[in-house]
Amino acid sequence: MCYYFIVGDSMKNAFVTTSINYLIRNNACNEKQINIFRYTLESLYSLITKTSIVLLLSFILKTSSITLIILLLYSLFRGFAFGIHATKNIYCWLITILVYTCGPLFIKYYTLPISVIYLSYGLGILALLLWSPSDTPARPLIHRKKRIANKIISLLLAFIYITIAIFIKNDNFNEIISFIFILETICICPLTYMLFKIPYRNYKNYKK
Repeated sequence: MCYYFIVGDSMKNAFVTTSINYLIRNNACNEKQINIFRYTLESLYSLITKTSIVLLLSFILKTSSITLIILLLYSLFRGFAFGIHATKNIYCWLITILVYTCGPLFIKYYTLPISVIYLSYGLGILALLLWSPSDTPARPLIHRKKRIANKIISLLLAFIYITIAIFIKNDNFNEIISFIFILETICICPLTYMLFKIPYRNYKNYKK
């Protein structure tokens, strides 16, 4: 397992380095932009590789439709509410596989009580009001207007998700939205940052 992650990191570094060198040679990237391009390329590589593995596992476990809906809706949601990131690649892989295999399996084979679903909706909305968006040291949200816009959009998405879930009256979809809310609440909660010893509200300590 450790050997796999070491190889994975080597492949990621090779991909990022080769891509940046190509961009520099073609005058598409200067010295000041290297860190931005590096972060973007690393994120793109991680997204593609993790999504591929998750979808393969969901196909094997016969949870493809549930997993795909979670991936699409949660990615959109997290794109505005943000949240904590794992400090090491191996942790990120383990958490990703755990969340996107166990979550869909639970949703497929177990029905949550409606009271629990509605409670998760309420807690999710409250969490967004209090903590969204939650940034990271690598990506501090330094612009106040952007933070406010992200909070508003994440809340709108939450209400849209809830409205759709109520109208279509599908148990699996209700549980998917509930799962997304619980997951994002954990990711943006200050206690989670404290538990993993990661700075919270990093924009306050940002120095240009």
